[in-house]
Amino acid sequence: MQFIIFDKHFQTMGSIKVFNTLLWYRRYYSPGIFELHVPAEYFDLINTGSYLYRNDRTELGVIREVNFMRGDKSQKTSYCKGFFAEHLLSNNVIHPTFNQTGTPEVLARGIVDKYVINPEDAERKISHIQLGRVRGGGSPITLQNTGDTVGERLYDMLKTQEMSQRLVFNYLENTLTYEVWKGLDRTDAQNINSWAIFSDAFRNIKNAQYDRDESDCKNVAFVAGAGEGANRKIVEVDIRSSHDEERRELWVDARDLQQVSDNVTYTDEQYHDLLFQRGLEKLADYAGIEKVDSDVDPAANLIYGVDYDLGDLCTYRYSDVNIECSKRITEIQEVLEGSKRTLSVIFGNDSATDFKKIIRKETT
Repeated sequence: MQFIIFDKHFQTMGSIKVFNTLLWYRRYYSPGIFELHVPAEYFDLINTGSYLYRNDRTELGVIREVNFMRGDKSQKTSYCKGFFAEHLLSNNVIHPTFNQTGTPEVLARGIVDKYVINPEDAERKISHIQLGRVRGGGSPITLQNTGDTVGERLYDMLKTQEMSQRLVFNYLENTLTYEVWKGLDRTDAQNINSWAIFSDAFRNIKNAQYDRDESDCKNVAFVAGAGEGANRKIVEVDIRSSHDEERRELWVDARDLQQVSDNVTYTDEQYHDLLFQRGLEKLADYAGIEKVDSDVDPAANLIYGVDYDLGDLCTYRYSDVNIECSKRITEIQEVLEGSKRTLSVIFGNDSATDFKKIIRKETT
């Protein structure tokens, strides 16, 4: 494994062939993060570099923090850390207003093209990013937005249909290709893809930490759009699996979504869909938490990157406490220290950070 450092223009500055520790965390619903600890001799290289490329992966790291330390016993350490390239999409905001109807993939590609690749103001362009092939799939929605960051807005929109986005780095061409994608269904309830069953019986998981928390859960939203008083347009969004499920309501003030905006006039049906999508996204912030975190044996029967990968829907069984579920892989944490490699896989939706909880309560 080799690491290559690029400057802000994607020109090669040097390579790192020896490292102490690597943390490489891939995430499905947000940009991944990395942290690389290297001998002090590489400090100048990482301190002047902008991007980190790992030659066995397609993710590109954006260096945001660098550290050097000399201890009491003269030992020297240094590290760099940051986000994967998807984080660059949050450098730009959605301005002017975006109004369009289409599948999440079509909308996401349109937003990236309009505000990142070919913006009206050339200074807003983020270089080296291009659109990849259209994969298809997804149900049409209506989106209107002004002011949100591109990256965060698209993650929120795509999550409502269990989709994600990525920027795939091509080292030879120096390009970042934008793609909307969805992990494969590898559960034992289907016969299209090979199964990925994680189980203590198969000895491919080393431990298990199960978390379920519904204390902050909401499953019905009243989304209030344009209008005043009795004339205000309100849409109910109910995501309960059945009417027997406990009803937990949420009020969403969506006055920012207008039926007539920037010379675009939505029909009543389109405006209903616009408000409905806002409700789905807000309810996703209040989803009940159910996840399993396990160390996975990379030498067992399932091969990482071949039999399972980030975003895949997998079957999970832990017979000791009778846990059995089908969950999507939302994070893969890879840690390398010398010859030791650890894989930790998170299945299911994780909790929102306290900071995000504060923000969402202020804006709903």
